Amino acid sequence: MAGSYNREQIRAALAETDPAYSFYLDLESGTVIKVPDTEATPEAEALRNSVMEGYGDRYRYIPGGNPAPSDADVQGWMEAEGL
Repeated sequence: MAGSYNREQIRAALAETDPAYSFYLDLESGTVIKVPDTEATPEAEALRNSVMEGYGDRYRYIPGGNPAPSDADVQGWMEAEGL
């Protein structure tokens, strides 16, 4: 699946450590979506539902926790996702 993806946003998502948010790459726009996991607003719930409905086809989860992701980390994640 070839596309133009924002590698800097992917790198930033790989570095995230805030457990209140999850990050997903939107394959249609090429940008990273920040999803509030604990926010109880209708907007947050609608976003979570939208991402979950498109998970795998349109959205790919980006695991955080890497304090200093490199270009190789970004490339490795993309390859693992078949991008």
